Amino acid sequence: FYLEHFEQQVIAHGGQVHWADTPQTARDCILQICQGAHAKRVTKGKSMISEEIDLNSALEKAGLEVVETDLGEYIIQLAKEPPSHIIAPAVHKTREQVAELFHTHHQQYGLTQRLSQIPELVNEARQVLREKFLTADVGITGANLLIAETGSTVIVTNEGNGDLTNTLPRIHIVVASIEKVVPTLEDATTILRLLARSATGQE
Repeated sequence: FYLEHFEQQVIAHGGQVHWADTPQTARDCILQICQGAHAKRVTKGKSMISEEIDLNSALEKAGLEVVETDLGEYIIQLAKEPPSHIIAPAVHKTREQVAELFHTHHQQYGLTQRLSQIPELVNEARQVLREKFLTADVGITGANLLIAETGSTVIVTNEGNGDLTNTLPRIHIVVASIEKVVPTLEDATTILRLLARSATGQE
C-alpha cells in the first residue's frame, strides 16, 4: 500500500517512479533517463546503492562524465578505489595521499600548486566541484527516506553536496531501495532522530 501511495504522490507532483529488480535493470533505466535528457555531465552524492550496482562505470562507458561530489567519495573516485567505509569512504587515505591525488588530477583546471594543509585541500576540491555542480545536466542521489504521504525524498548530509546535486541540475534521479519508504512525515521524524545516533553516535 505505501509503495503504491508513494508512487501516486510522486506522479502527482510531476515525477516518475521506476522499479528495478536487478542491478542491470537499474543501470539501464538510469542510463535511458540520462540519454533522454541528452546529458553530458552527471553529479552524484549520497548513494551507496549506486556503488552496489556499479552505476558509475556503466554511465562512463556510455560516454557520460560522472562526478562524485561527497568529498570522501570524490577522493576515492580520483584514486579509482571503492569506498572503504559506508560513512567515511576515504578514511584509509592520508592527507599526503589526498594532496598527491589533487595535484595529479587538478592540474587540468589550472590548479598546479602542491598543497599540504587540510583546509587548502578542501577549498581546492570545493573550487573544482563548484563548476561541476553548476554545469551538471543530471543529479543522482540516494535517499535516507521516501515518504509515502507526500512523495518526498529525504537525504541527510553534513556537506552541501546533497542539496546542490538534487536541486541544481534540471533532472534529479533518486536511487533508493524499497525499505526506505515510510508512511508519513511524522514517521520520518522518528527515524531521523535515530539516524545520526546509529550512524555516528551524534544526537
